Amino acid sequence: MSYSIVNAPFTYSVPVDPNSTYIYTDPIGRQTIIDISSSPSYTVSPVSPIYTPIYTLDTSYVYNLPSIVSANYEYQDINADPELHQKIMKKIYTNFYNFIIPNQFPHLLNYVTNSKGNYKMVKTYKEYKKNKTRENEYEPKLQYLARSVYQKTDMYKDVKNFLSTYEIKWYDLEDRKKEVFELLVNKLKNKLENLID
Repeated sequence: MSYSIVNAPFTYSVPVDPNSTYIYTDPIGRQTIIDISSSPSYTVSPVSPIYTPIYTLDTSYVYNLPSIVSANYEYQDINADPELHQKIMKKIYTNFYNFIIPNQFPHLLNYVTNSKGNYKMVKTYKEYKKNKTRENEYEPKLQYLARSVYQKTDMYKDVKNFLSTYEIKWYDLEDRKKEVFELLVNKLKNKLENLID
């Protein structure tokens, strides 16, 4: 059921329970707490002889609340989030040295030689061609490459340049991972070739 609530300077209709309290919000956002009195007065409608209950406001229970103010939101650029960069780079770095190099490019490990547990770069291309990598040498040779030849900071710069060149967002990098790994493998190859005679 809908009743007209009358209190100067406004009149409006809402579904009411005579024993309830309501919050009225006017068109400009001002709010008022309204306690509806339980004893309505009655008025005759000019159109119909039916009595219409009119609930008047008990002004001792009317409280003005602060106006509703529209909130301003600031949106963070996810692409600029350093934590996102770090998370993605950790994944790239780990996959590169744990899967891509040992599984697809194991011959690159032959650029590193082992002399009594001391790992270092071969000195010549001829030495590289003769050098072989045993399975138990994979991990130490990969660690050598990651620490001494192509470090995470170098890889980060190359990934950033790739993103900038092709106008790719960090969060879209997963879709271009094949190209990224091809780029990184070529960067590592170039570094290795430049370190020998």
